[in-house]
Amino acid sequence: MGIAKFAEVVEGQEIPVLATEVDRLGLVKYAGASDDYTYVHWDHPRMIAEGYPDVVVHGWLTFAFMCRAVTEWAPAEVADVRAYSVRYRRPTFPGAVTCGGRVTARRREGGVELVDLDLWSRDADGQITTTATMTLAEAL
Repeated sequence: MGIAKFAEVVEGQEIPVLATEVDRLGLVKYAGASDDYTYVHWDHPRMIAEGYPDVVVHGWLTFAFMCRAVTEWAPAEVADVRAYSVRYRRPTFPGAVTCGGRVTARRREGGVELVDLDLWSRDADGQITTTATMTLAEAL
């Protein structure tokens, strides 16, 4: 469930988990939207020959799901994204993906209230594939 006011955010608060499913159609759609047709995202036989279990989900698509978890919790009317940093730790493969995170700090900088988040994405096996940090400010 999302927050209604930026003032409701407290340190240690969990961001509700977003669960989604990545399938080949979604990868094709994302490849078209992002103009990223790298074979690792669509050429299953080649990826198997290279020793991978499947094609790899686009990293930015994985991060987009993480962002969606944040915006469903803190919509644009409540918070603006001020900064982010993403780290891809291992490949994400098609299938179940869950994303979530936690508020790590609430602080004031330059007269602006900010909230820092640690975010994660897990694959179907529960392994963390992607991590990120994000800073939010109250929407103007």
